[in-house]
Amino acid sequence: MKASNIFYNTIKTILVFIIFLNISGKAQNIQYFTIDSITDEMIAFDKFWKYHPGDDTAWAAFDFPDQSWDTVSTRFNLADKDEEFFPEIAWFRLQIKIDSSLMDKTYPLTIDQKGASEIYHNGKLIHKLGEVGTDSIKEKTRSQKNLPFLIRFSKEPHQVIAVRYSNQKAFDRYRKYYANEVGFLLNISTLKMVNTTQIGMMFAGNFMVALLFIFFVLATLHLLLYLFFRENKANLYYSIFSFGFSILMFSIFIEVNTLFNPGFITATKFYVSLFFPWFMVPLIGMLYSLFYKRIPIIFWIICLSAIVTTIGYYINVSWKSYLLTINIAIAIIEVIRIIIWAIIKKKDGIWIIGSGVLFFITFLTIIVLIVIFLGNTMLKSSSLVLIFLAFFLLSIVSIPISMSVYLAIDFAKTNKNLKIQLEQVRILSKKTLEQEREKQRILAGQKEKLEVQVKERTIELEHEKEKTEQLLLNTLPLRVVNELKENGYSKPESFDNVSVYFSDIVGFTTASTKLEPTVLINELNDIFTVFDDIMEKYNCERIKTIGDAYLAVCGMPYKNENHAENLAKAALEIREYLKKRNGHSSISWKVRIGLHSGKVVGGIVGVRKYIYDVFGDTINTTSRMESNSEPMRINVSETTYLLIKDKFSFTARKPMEIKGKGMMKMFFLEA
Repeated sequence: MKASNIFYNTIKTILVFIIFLNISGKAQNIQYFTIDSITDEMIAFDKFWKYHPGDDTAWAAFDFPDQSWDTVSTRFNLADKDEEFFPEIAWFRLQIKIDSSLMDKTYPLTIDQKGASEIYHNGKLIHKLGEVGTDSIKEKTRSQKNLPFLIRFSKEPHQVIAVRYSNQKAFDRYRKYYANEVGFLLNISTLKMVNTTQIGMMFAGNFMVALLFIFFVLATLHLLLYLFFRENKANLYYSIFSFGFSILMFSIFIEVNTLFNPGFITATKFYVSLFFPWFMVPLIGMLYSLFYKRIPIIFWIICLSAIVTTIGYYINVSWKSYLLTINIAIAIIEVIRIIIWAIIKKKDGIWIIGSGVLFFITFLTIIVLIVIFLGNTMLKSSSLVLIFLAFFLLSIVSIPISMSVYLAIDFAKTNKNLKIQLEQVRILSKKTLEQEREKQRILAGQKEKLEVQVKERTIELEHEKEKTEQLLLNTLPLRVVNELKENGYSKPESFDNVSVYFSDIVGFTTASTKLEPTVLINELNDIFTVFDDIMEKYNCERIKTIGDAYLAVCGMPYKNENHAENLAKAALEIREYLKKRNGHSSISWKVRIGLHSGKVVGGIVGVRKYIYDVFGDTINTTSRMESNSEPMRINVSETTYLLIKDKFSFTARKPMEIKGKGMMKMFFLEA
């Protein structure tokens, strides 16, 4: 029994010792981030972090055993990680040992992150940045941009900081924008250092806004100068250069500002990176426009290089940085070559523009070297920051200053040339004025004579115009004349209700052989003039005369409901006129008259000599009425008779065979 107790106690002692050794080993495996003191330098919690993917609020506890977790940096590259390693939400824990001088004191923490986070100290939530979520809908990302929050260390040397972190669109942004960096960087410092940093960040933000505004104004100003004077394309290229610089300033501004969403910042940085290969192209174009007559082929080679580099950045090839380096090197070499060539050729303004461009390239190179070799160390020294900002400011303002000086000198030269040209214009104007005065003296004597001649000629032209219009009115209807004057042409027109008058002189052919031509023409002129007056009296229109034949209408070109009545009255008055004339004239004339009513088409015939003529079956029928009439009788068709039978007296005739018409009823108009 005693032996068994001894064996049992021995085994128990061994097990306790093994457990003690195991616990001691684990305790010895814990890695602590040690802080002995906190000065005015920023301390970054950049190592010994324990990491576990997933989400469990129990992991925030002070005494949670995290020894089995992976040790990682709080910032890692998605290019060599998968969604199993980072399922877009995870926990980070850091074991800290602090000096006794730091216990029970409050210090500011700052965090720079792309996502959302909750910071726990010894198991208690002390700060939330955004809204940590298990999906992109619940998550609200925010960029703290080094805005401080406070942590108060306990009275124990052992402290634990746990960070619950999510970035639900991390892999999506990596695939879309190649943003491979995920995580956060936690820092601790003094209030003095944080205030200094905040003031610097505020100054940097305001400085970027000022530069953004200045370059945007310069871009707009030079664009307007180009639009007003497009021959100077240097303004266009400089406008593009300034606009690109303002975009670059904007991308830097959103990096130091807390107002912008990390997703927007990532997208903006990606698209601005596509612009980098083109940064020097407008500057080179400006130099070509100032000092070359035409753009050489090297410019298009540089543009091709920029296109290839942009494509390389867009598809994220591994050697894109080499493409950008080659692109910038070619551009800088070409800028230097242009300036040296222009200096050799003694181009106007080359020392001004060239100095500004060379200063820009030199200062930009110094800035790149400062960033490469000093890095974060620069931000810890206020003197280095001031030197950096000084070189940065000089690099930025060198080209605008040189352009302004160049434009001022160019304006001064232009103003001087304008003064010389104005003086030459003044001298020429004086000579021209003297010549003009001499000319005025010569013309003064002839002015009155010319005015009299002009007045006389004007009166003659007015008379000629009146004669011409009268001739037209004698040849054409008034309505047709007005159409010709307004439009230059007159359209043919059809009239449904028109009465036609046709007459010829009986025995005219025999009489024409016996009478002198002059006497014959005078007789016809007297008779037809009276006929015209009678027709005008009854609103009828003489169309034409063919030898001794006289053709007139009523109801066209102006419509007249009483066309048949008016034409009948005109025919009766013509017959009475001839009876009276024959009573006291040595030569007696008799006429046969025919009247008919119907549809008539009227229009101008000819181009060089205008003749208004009428067409249609109604005209032919009227001619048949006249040929079947008797001397000094008015033969009326049945159509016309039916229109005016109640207003005049008629004598009916026997139906007769009319050529081309068949049997027709006709009537003699008596009174």
